[in-house]
Amino acid sequence: MDIISYSAGSKASSLEKRIRSKTLGIGVEGDYLNIDERIRSIEKVIDGINSKANQLILNDTINIMKAHAKLNTIAKTSRYRMQNMIFDDFIDASGIDKLKSYGYFYSSSMGYVRPSGSNCTIETITETSETYPNKAILTVEVSGSEQSSYLISRDNGDTWEEILPDKLFYFDDKISPKGNKIRIKIKLKSTLLSYGLTWS
Repeated sequence: MDIISYSAGSKASSLEKRIRSKTLGIGVEGDYLNIDERIRSIEKVIDGINSKANQLILNDTINIMKAHAKLNTIAKTSRYRMQNMIFDDFIDASGIDKLKSYGYFYSSSMGYVRPSGSNCTIETITETSETYPNKAILTVEVSGSEQSSYLISRDNGDTWEEILPDKLFYFDDKISPKGNKIRIKIKLKSTLLSYGLTWS
């Protein structure tokens, strides 16, 4: 481990030294013909640093929002004594059923899903529960003003019931037969950062 760390540190140090000597150089002009060229070069480096800092701030903001959503889901699991929980923060698209979902754009670098047109439906893959679920709570973290609609199924998508985020939901045995294959369908209108579902 120490050898790898020393090697990585050595490479970073030599790279930093090259950038520093190229950007700063010796004297007023450094390696440039005049001061104006040198100032433009320094401004270009600063712009690159600013854009990287802005990207880090944006990534941190999204990660904080996702952590908040995950904690909210865990808190509701404890509060309502639920035994099962799923959470998807879209680090990858493995939770989306690509055959049944359409009209969406997935950002792997930022970890979100948003509509790519006026008609967007996201359907999750099937989550098999050990028992027949009777109640559930859906938590979502969205960015945007338009309200999306959410449906839940416990019979692998044959029948659907509307579920409201952050509200305790009870399955209606007259609408959806008892089953243990849970799916969520989202008629997406805004950017979806994450969702969590807890049930018992």
